[in-house]
Amino acid sequence: MQFKQINKNIPIPVYYQLKEIIREKIETGELKIGEKITSENKLSEIYQISRMTVRQAIKELVGEGLLYRDKGRGTFVCKPKINYGFIQKLTTFYDDMVGKGYTMRTKILKQEIKPASKAIAKKLNIEENEKIIYIFRVRYIENVPIVHVANHIPYKLCPDLINEDLTDKSLYQTLAEKHGLVAYKARVTLEAIVASEYDSELLNIKESAPVHLMKNITYTKENTIMDYFESHFRGDKGRVQVELYK
Repeated sequence: MQFKQINKNIPIPVYYQLKEIIREKIETGELKIGEKITSENKLSEIYQISRMTVRQAIKELVGEGLLYRDKGRGTFVCKPKINYGFIQKLTTFYDDMVGKGYTMRTKILKQEIKPASKAIAKKLNIEENEKIIYIFRVRYIENVPIVHVANHIPYKLCPDLINEDLTDKSLYQTLAEKHGLVAYKARVTLEAIVASEYDSELLNIKESAPVHLMKNITYTKENTIMDYFESHFRGDKGRVQVELYK
């Protein structure tokens, strides 16, 4: 429900009404991306409410990624969140973002052969200590770190992958074109978590900031598990949007 003005005689909290007024101005384009919003003092005067109430509304909009604060300058409208739409169809984050016109960059932090732990072996349906190729990367959009992803791929399926330079490339496209491993279906788990110290360091966010954790098992058409990966996506920069049909 949207509010054109604040009504103090209804049971909906005043701060929430103000929050929805500001949200509506952003969503309709009345407030443009990068535009500075009216100061807390001025909003307090306009709506005849306390600064603490105004501050609560703005704080929640900042937390939702609609606004951001610039110390000493004020509060501004953020760019819209990225739609992590690849989650609802079998494509990769890289391909989905490039398809939407974003400039992508990838930093490879690890690419090595290692023995599968008991947990990873179970995910991949292989023997414990069997060799896997472990790839750990950070993906950037417009030079902003957005996600880190850890892939676990059975070594026996594509031994030459260990020598591939995957910088700024789609892993699944490389697997398909050079190793004959074509993703056919996936089992995905998505949950909300808070950022760890490591997430904070890699993604340039605060500890305990919202993070989307995605766990994915990918199968070939022959029902062979070709990859298990875990991705940590920044919650402040993106959202998951799913279309449902009856």
